[in-house]
Amino acid sequence: MERHLSLIKTDYQELEKRVFPRFPFGFMIFREESSTGETGKMAFEVKDISLSGMQISFKDGTHSYAQGTNIIGNLQWRGATVKVKGKVQWIREACIGLSFDSSISFEEKMRTFLSFDNIVSHIKALHNNELTLDLPNNLKYWLKSDGVLEIFVWEHTSSGISRFQILMMEHFIEWEEGVGLRTGKIMTQRDLDTPLALEDEFVFHIDEGAVEEKIEMALGVVRKISSEHLPLEARDFLVYKLGG
Repeated sequence: MERHLSLIKTDYQELEKRVFPRFPFGFMIFREESSTGETGKMAFEVKDISLSGMQISFKDGTHSYAQGTNIIGNLQWRGATVKVKGKVQWIREACIGLSFDSSISFEEKMRTFLSFDNIVSHIKALHNNELTLDLPNNLKYWLKSDGVLEIFVWEHTSSGISRFQILMMEHFIEWEEGVGLRTGKIMTQRDLDTPLALEDEFVFHIDEGAVEEKIEMALGVVRKISSEHLPLEARDFLVYKLGG
């Protein structure tokens, strides 16, 4: 399971890869509207999302979308709904990358939809999940808020936190003992076909220096996580390492 922590640097860009476990269920859904304005039956799981776009996955059957297609639909997250206009930017098998046709009013709605309070209210502590999940060695805590936030906290074989990663929208924040804080941007995410576990491979563009804005965003969410999901001592450790 050490490969979950491995770094792979290319010769031409500051790109690195990580392999993380994947939780098989998500509750953020995108439903396309029909030509009559009614919500259609075709539903997509939102794999990741930001203020500028999202990656959606069609689980059942096939779709007929092409690059450049305009799509209108409803983004739904446990009772909250936002109407979205987007354009297909890329297609990889069942996954589709959409860019939002944004306006000031739409961006304000998305900022509310993806607010710290809303993100935290949807967090699931997967390390306490009753499902039988094949967790990597030394993964102590695993928090997920559908396609918006994911936190991995690793510990030493003996005791104590050795590193943590925070995936928040398109941003990547990592602390590692002996290395410190680094930030980056998620470039690609893909499912891995593995026989024993569900996994995702992420490719990140690593920033030349840790970007304070990304760290502050992560800090704002971590401070709001309750002890029900993350023990107080672990949360305080993350806050301290993030500079809070």
